Amino acid sequence: MRIDAYIGNPVIATQQDYYDLEELLSEIDPQCNSVQLRQEVVIIENIARRTFKYPRNPTIQWVADRLRYMVENGL
Repeated sequence: MRIDAYIGNPVIATQQDYYDLEELLSEIDPQCNSVQLRQEVVIIENIARRTFKYPRNPTIQWVADRLRYMVENGL
């Protein structure tokens, strides 16, 4: 899995946040292709590619929930 954390993304503030997110996403789906944390959206590429707009205060858990949603729905 590749995680691209763009400058100005609201989820990853420290290197530890990155490692925590990587670990959490690997537990949900180790076969996930990539996650792009952009300034206004997160793009998750699993079987399909989905874009989610951030809520007001997105968290690592929120990103993980989006991947979980995709896995549960076969996306």
